Amino acid sequence: MKIGDFVAKITNEWQKHNKWMEWPDELPEPLGVIVGKGKHFGYQVLTADGVVIDIAEKNIMVIK
Repeated sequence: MKIGDFVAKITNEWQKHNKWMEWPDELPEPLGVIVGKGKHFGYQVLTADGVVIDIAEKNIMVIK
């Protein structure tokens, strides 16, 4: 992951710990664009609402 990547929030608890697992009926929720490193952990993500949030790397994935 890097600044500028469009990311989604992972909704399945198993997938947070095992990135290779995928469930076709549980798609990730589009979240926003990475704009920087988080203050304490993870990344800062700019959401569609214009709000910047800190989120852990294990809770997001890059989408195309």
